[in-house]
Amino acid sequence: MSIKKGSAPPRYDEEFKKGAMALVTEKGMPLKSAAKDLGICPDTLRSWLNASGYKPAEVAKQHRADSRQKELEAENKRLRKQLAEKDEVIEILKKSVGILSQP
Repeated sequence: MSIKKGSAPPRYDEEFKKGAMALVTEKGMPLKSAAKDLGICPDTLRSWLNASGYKPAEVAKQHRADSRQKELEAENKRLRKQLAEKDEVIEILKKSVGILSQP
């Protein structure tokens, strides 16, 4: 779609705007990527987000925080499993030492 200089900007219906904003706010897609995929100007999408009360920078920051939280939870789970395995090995070694030390 080419826009002639001096012509009115294209009009988008509310459903399109909501869908475009959902890509950024709900799906976590970067604003520039969403705009490029939809064939719209990033500034247009940014203005829709601002008008609806969303702050793209805050949304991106929240998505990064959520992602980091998930990473930390996965690491915590992995470390707990590893600790449980180590505890099991220690218990086995304690029992084997007890058996070997009996006369």
